[in-house]
Amino acid sequence: MLGQKLAGRYELTQILGAGGFGQTYLAVDTLGELPVDQTAIPTYCVVKQLKPASQDQSFLSVARRLFETEVSTLKRLGSHPQIPRLLDSFEEDNEFYLVQEFVDGLSLEDEIAQIGPFDEEKAIALLESVLPVLSFIHDNHVIHRDLKPDNLIRRRDTSEIVLIDFGAVKEIRTRLITGEQTALTIGIGTQGYTPSEQLSGKPRYSSDIFALGMTVIQALTGTSPVDLPEDQNRLEACWEGCAEASPGLIILLNKMTRHYIYQRYDSVAAVQQDLARLDALPAEMAEADTYVETSIPHDRLGVESRSSLLRWRMGRRAKGLTVAISTLLTSALVLGLRQVGAFGPAELVVYDAWVGVGAKDTVDPRLLLVEITEQDVRSLGQATPSDEMLAKVIETIQQHQPASIGLDLLRNSPQLPGTEQLAKSLQSANVVTVARLSDPDEDNSILPPPNVDFSQVSFSNILQDSDLRVRRALLADYADAAILQSVNLKSTAGERQNEPTSHHSEEAIYSLGTELAMRYLEQYEGIESADDTTLTLGNTRFERLSASFGGYQHVDNGGYQMFIRYRSLQDLAARVSFLDVMNNNFDPALVKDKIVLIGSVDRSSQDLFSTPFNRGDMTQTPGVVLHAQVASQILSAVLDGETLPWAWADWAEIGWIVLLTGVGSGLMVLTQRGLVLIAFGVGGLVTVVVVSAVCFALGGWVPVVAPVSAFFLSAAGARISKSYQRRYWESKQV
Repeated sequence: MLGQKLAGRYELTQILGAGGFGQTYLAVDTLGELPVDQTAIPTYCVVKQLKPASQDQSFLSVARRLFETEVSTLKRLGSHPQIPRLLDSFEEDNEFYLVQEFVDGLSLEDEIAQIGPFDEEKAIALLESVLPVLSFIHDNHVIHRDLKPDNLIRRRDTSEIVLIDFGAVKEIRTRLITGEQTALTIGIGTQGYTPSEQLSGKPRYSSDIFALGMTVIQALTGTSPVDLPEDQNRLEACWEGCAEASPGLIILLNKMTRHYIYQRYDSVAAVQQDLARLDALPAEMAEADTYVETSIPHDRLGVESRSSLLRWRMGRRAKGLTVAISTLLTSALVLGLRQVGAFGPAELVVYDAWVGVGAKDTVDPRLLLVEITEQDVRSLGQATPSDEMLAKVIETIQQHQPASIGLDLLRNSPQLPGTEQLAKSLQSANVVTVARLSDPDEDNSILPPPNVDFSQVSFSNILQDSDLRVRRALLADYADAAILQSVNLKSTAGERQNEPTSHHSEEAIYSLGTELAMRYLEQYEGIESADDTTLTLGNTRFERLSASFGGYQHVDNGGYQMFIRYRSLQDLAARVSFLDVMNNNFDPALVKDKIVLIGSVDRSSQDLFSTPFNRGDMTQTPGVVLHAQVASQILSAVLDGETLPWAWADWAEIGWIVLLTGVGSGLMVLTQRGLVLIAFGVGGLVTVVVVSAVCFALGGWVPVVAPVSAFFLSAAGARISKSYQRRYWESKQV
């Protein structure tokens, strides 16, 4: 019939298919317009030929009536956007013809062949697209009877799934006419997609549900139903081992394709209801033993048969719930441990490692260290220089115009001889002496040298963390009453009014390094402390250290503290020995306009401290070097624009931990492959370390241990949850 023009307008160009009722053609509407609603339609259309089984006039009369009934049905169904419209119908030479909208697209059969099996997400999307169409058909009391991948077309323009080929469509009431039903039902359906009741000529609505289930199974496996192995006990396809699907989806599809109709979904609405709650189906099935619904008694099923019904795989909603619960519980655990300081020691070790590899190694040209070395002590024949020797060194240095001289030696008692000579040297306004402040709840202060002005007194206290390493510096505090009573207070009023404290009834006192740096800034740069409760020098604000700075939690931040951003202690400043200065054996240029700090570096001085650089007690750092570090840090921040140490706010650290917890849980849930999990783990660890390293290079301290712990603990939690769910599910199968 190709090339023939029907009804004077439909030129047949290609055979699309053949069935028990006749053939289906692709045709060209040569008129380009149909009389249905007088609107233009596409040039191509589908013409379906229906051949009556007999030319007997009485039979033709019945067939004609049934044809008109089918036309009426197709017109109703064609109102759905996912069903082709019926464009025309006519009779010619005792044969009946239907003209339907041509759907330009790719059949699901061809799509599976081209791109391969669907993943679960696409399979669910297919169900969600076709189920409403089936519901619409069934609401119109129609059974499709031939639903299969070849009859599902994905439109090229919208990707919408369209259900075609209603050649087998019948009004439900026509089945009551035995003769008509028998004559027009034989041959309807396709092997593999047609359930047993339809093959026996008694289709139900659930017959279409069966066909859709087998269609989705083919999409998941890439295998035609006739090629799938069959369970002889269930009389159903064993497809679970051929596809990746969650337990919920497996249960749904198995129930859609049950051999026995009473075990199958009886309505589209029931399928849609379970599709919306796939994750709940395994537990319900286990409790109700729905996985052994079969005509064979339960006690006759072997373990192998029962355990092979399903293969466990986590569904999307179960994944989301697992990630959410793991993230919540792990975040609570890690944040709780963080709050009590459990990660503190480990965070300090990591920070020390950053300091060891990233400390600035340039010399600060504004400083000079005069060190009382071990060799000096042996040459002098005493543990500390006498007052006479110390006075001589100060006078020698003064000859070369230093900016300030900081004396990091406690001189509350005379070291004969030369006490009067030293007292005279200490009267110079650019000399700063030290005292030691009392420890909390103790009266163990050490007084400054007698008869010095309070403006020349600083303190030498060094702060140590719980591991006895120095990472914080005390910039300012309040002077002990004993210290105030031992000094001349007449010059304190008006000398430096803007102290970083709101307690004006007490006298603030600065550390040696802070006092020397502030004197230098005032003398050479005209920079004084601003009138503020926060120490402000020029445009630089030295914020008080918080108790939760960086990796700290509940650190004692009493007084006015600053976190130390270490320079390399070996290259911090130029150095000369005490004896070289006393013998005038040094370069005077090292002194002029410099801050000169005098102190002991001898191991017997008991003024040694561990720092992030030190790896043992034998390599501890002298206190005078730490005071020089503080002075250098303040000067570098104010004059050189160097970034002061900073840390993320608590909310940012908490957010970072929660984010990594969610990522760790999510990655564990998304994959089960060992190499991929290892790659994810290494990637997570590297990400945390890189973020911390970059922040350290920019002057910040971002914890590593807590975020890494959150990442791996959440992944472990998600893994445990997956294993528990799987074992619980498998136990119910046996």
